[in-house]
Amino acid sequence: SFALNLASEDGRAVLTRLLHKTKTDVLILGHRRQELDALGLDLDALLREHPALIVVNVSPFGLTGPKSHWLGTELTAYAASGYMSLTGAADREPIKAYGSLVQYQAGAHAALGALAALFARDLTGEGQLVDVSEMEAGTFLLGGVEQAAHFNGVVNRRNGTRLLGFAPQHSYPSTIRPCGDGFVHCHSNNRHLDLLGVLIPNPRLLEPEVLGALMGHADEIDAIMDEWLADKNRREVVAAAQELRLPFTEVMTPGEVMADPHHKERESFVVVSHPGAGPIQQPGAPFRMSASPWVTRPAPLLGEAGPDIFRLLDFEAEDLARAYA
Repeated sequence: SFALNLASEDGRAVLTRLLHKTKTDVLILGHRRQELDALGLDLDALLREHPALIVVNVSPFGLTGPKSHWLGTELTAYAASGYMSLTGAADREPIKAYGSLVQYQAGAHAALGALAALFARDLTGEGQLVDVSEMEAGTFLLGGVEQAAHFNGVVNRRNGTRLLGFAPQHSYPSTIRPCGDGFVHCHSNNRHLDLLGVLIPNPRLLEPEVLGALMGHADEIDAIMDEWLADKNRREVVAAAQELRLPFTEVMTPGEVMADPHHKERESFVVVSHPGAGPIQQPGAPFRMSASPWVTRPAPLLGEAGPDIFRLLDFEAEDLARAYA
């Protein structure tokens, strides 16, 4: 990791020198078009000068289109993507999902785009621009919602923790309900709809009227489940449901997730010694490879590799100071 002030002429000079003196495969940027113009970064000219270079740019709305000049944050991208209209209670305002979901997805698009461009370069010898829009990354997460709107004219609306857009005859439950010590996700067995009535001894759940239109009786089923769940803990509920092949699951807190024996055995979380923060627990390998063990180490400090890279470029100390300024 090294840092440059691209707003300064010296910083841009270092970037130019770096691209000329090293075999840079991928340059990653995060700017709107007018910000690139203000920095004097002409991406088309850059690719002409370095035809094998791959430039990945991530911006709120992409580099083209009528919204490309808009500022944006995680919240605005989430709202503009259409995803926010699907999250929250049906009778309340839409809400944002926790964290930076859209920006994480945009990062995944950028990584995949860079890999695709590298594979393309192996075939053609040419680099290219990979233009990533955070808003589009959020829209990508909608799944079949766009297709339902396009082909069937169905506009799905937020529905709390229930599934979206299904007819009254669809199976139910698939929702989250409270119990004695937290919450459980309750799900039907779609092949054997009567199993919920076996788990919960309420004759109403076995009546043909209900079994023929489970989603249409969702409110009534929720009330029956809530009464039965009220004095039970999550683990006993899930164990009893899964014994009947009803795919119920616990809704776990972050602390419970990190203490889960399953995660411990798979080393989902590891302790890393960070030079600034000391020992910290963080997610481990995102996947497991049989022949290539994952190496976990702290992220580099901002600018940590700068001195080594600048020495490689034969820069003097005063040049470094100006480039960082």
